[in-house]
Amino acid sequence: MDLGLKNAAVLVTGGNRGIGRAIALAFAREGARVAICGRDPASLEQTRADIRALGAECVALQADLGDAGNCIGVVQRTVEAFGALNVLVNNASMSADKVPARFEDMTDEQAMMRINGKLLVAMRCSRASIAPMRLAGHGRIIHIGGTAARDVSRAKETPGNGSGLPQGLGNASVAAFSKYLAEELIGDKILVNVVHPHIVRTDRHAGRVAARARELGVSEAEADKAIGAQLPLGRVIEVDEVASVVVFLASRAASAITGQAIAVDGGVSRGIVY
Repeated sequence: MDLGLKNAAVLVTGGNRGIGRAIALAFAREGARVAICGRDPASLEQTRADIRALGAECVALQADLGDAGNCIGVVQRTVEAFGALNVLVNNASMSADKVPARFEDMTDEQAMMRINGKLLVAMRCSRASIAPMRLAGHGRIIHIGGTAARDVSRAKETPGNGSGLPQGLGNASVAAFSKYLAEELIGDKILVNVVHPHIVRTDRHAGRVAARARELGVSEAEADKAIGAQLPLGRVIEVDEVASVVVFLASRAASAITGQAIAVDGGVSRGIVY
């Protein structure tokens, strides 16, 4: 299927590693021109080289998106490089893995970590992207959230031992923002959706496996299998499985889909979403 993404101008925040890297590479395989941003110059350069090896244009933008000006800057630099912006993937976020297990032991800063490091970044990058998308006559904004927006994970259901509250606050607020933004921008033919992954095999997954192996007193292979067994699918989600959904939502095949939240969760979500 031709997804209609050849020469599309795409910006993937946090596109240098993990899910973001997989998304950037997936767009490159469709012939899109891809801008990636991140804080680590080495992984940025490696991902840029890998994208160019696929025959796609790529610009790598080193930036800390915790600074509001940098959010505006990466959008502007993408437009300068490609002459347009058609797709924004808001993937960048601040890790909230290392937090206390209980809310009463949690600082305000820890509780708000994902609000400040995920929601505000997504809002700022989205705001900067609206004008060039309007100029192009259409656009896609896709947020990467997480299943903590929908479900409270009980003890032992996730690899970490800390509270899932920061992730839940951040991901749920991103989902709410996505829905409101979709309503506001539909008249401009800018479609907005959010994708909720569950446990994904990113470069951070090895640390989760090692921690679970120590906790259970088993090998890392056994720990990895135990983590995957918590999903009804029986295994951890792969980054390319998330990337495929994102690319689809950005494509002309999804031209009537907006304001939706789609989980890539291996069947773990128990709720009925309608």
